[in-house]
Amino acid sequence: MNITSISVSYVFLVILIINLLCFLYFKFLFVSSSKENKKHDTIVGNMKDPDSWRKTNNRMSYTSLFWSLISLILFIYTKFFLNSMLINIFIPFAYIFIIIISFLVLSRKK
Repeated sequence: MNITSISVSYVFLVILIINLLCFLYFKFLFVSSSKENKKHDTIVGNMKDPDSWRKTNNRMSYTSLFWSLISLILFIYTKFFLNSMLINIFIPFAYIFIIIISFLVLSRKK
């Protein structure tokens, strides 16, 4: 099954937006849980290891930013530099699968 390269470019745009939102979310958690912040006690609460939780959130935010940049590059390439052609629908799903695997691996890393 094939889709046009223009459609694939918009898939990359949606992935870009989702990853940017994830970046903002994880960065907000990281900044809000710092000891200098007023919301520190409400966010951290009675966690056993808040420092590793903060490191994980920071790592996830930069992972989201990385995939946002890759998605932006792929969007620009497929939208403006690739001639209109048919692309296998497997490619966007494989890309999403790689992103999910990277999030799972990096979220488990200590």
